[in-house]
Amino acid sequence: EDDVLAVATSLMTLLIFLTANWIFIFDGIEDYYYDVNTERASPLKVLGFDKLDGIVAVMISLVFSVLFLFIIGAVVAARRVAKIPTIRLVS
Repeated sequence: EDDVLAVATSLMTLLIFLTANWIFIFDGIEDYYYDVNTERASPLKVLGFDKLDGIVAVMISLVFSVLFLFIIGAVVAARRVAKIPTIRLVS
């Protein structure tokens, strides 16, 4: 249905913006704490991810799992609507 598609699109957009925000924060932490003379500070303490690949992999899997769940929900809703009998008026 249209409502399921709207919710799915809204959630996917939210997850994509959240991913972009986490990547921006990760890069900012790396740039701010980077010093040539000392050991490189790890964003692991702040975000829980040591490399950018971890953030990207988690968010890609989350986006596709949510998409899969909404596709299943849309199919179930469409099948339920198809089972509703049609009332025809005869004049």
